[in-house]
Amino acid sequence: LDIGLPDMDGNELARRLRRLPQTSDATLVAATGYGRQQDREAASQAGFDHYLVKPVNTLQLGELLATAAAR
Repeated sequence: LDIGLPDMDGNELARRLRRLPQTSDATLVAATGYGRQQDREAASQAGFDHYLVKPVNTLQLGELLATAAAR
């Protein structure tokens, strides 16, 4: 999820997804241009499992997705 979404930011979307039974245990990955520590902390508090700063390292993303798929 992108943090800087219009209308509803990615942190709010993550909070909402965590409240839904269908997505409460989903692996959530933030993909964002915001790299400050306070941004990372806000994303963690919102329920993100991983935080990637753009440009996203596609190898790292692939490893995260493979790990999530294996769960």
